[in-house]
Amino acid sequence: RVSDRFAAASGRKVVSRASAEELGKLAHVVVDVKQRQVASLVVGKGRDALLVAWEHVSGFGPDAVMIADESALHAPRDDGERAAADGKVDLVGKRALSDMGNDLGPVSDVVFDPETGALEALERGDREEPATSLLGAGSFAAIIRAPAD
Repeated sequence: RVSDRFAAASGRKVVSRASAEELGKLAHVVVDVKQRQVASLVVGKGRDALLVAWEHVSGFGPDAVMIADESALHAPRDDGERAAADGKVDLVGKRALSDMGNDLGPVSDVVFDPETGALEALERGDREEPATSLLGAGSFAAIIRAPAD
């Protein structure tokens, strides 16, 4: 089993399995913090950004992300999806705060399983925290269980 990283996946082609056509490029990964799971992907940027739910992703490879067809894509349906499409809820680059209120520095990357979408770890510089340490995330910061040391 090979892990992937959000930063490495950014900009990957998103391709329709039905037509083999490129539908756009992966711009953002949206996370369900409670499930510690990829919830959806944002394809394209700005007003043209569309979302695809993780369950419609049929392959997540090093060169491309495969989805069934164009019908799996949808425009943002609410303020939360609009914020996701605009990159406002991305974990990568977000400030990390401990549950004790300490600034832990920015989240530099997120390691995940490309088959299941399960988050595996959060990277902060040269530190790696297990995904189970992620307690919450918003537009301002990600909240991480205070490191033991």
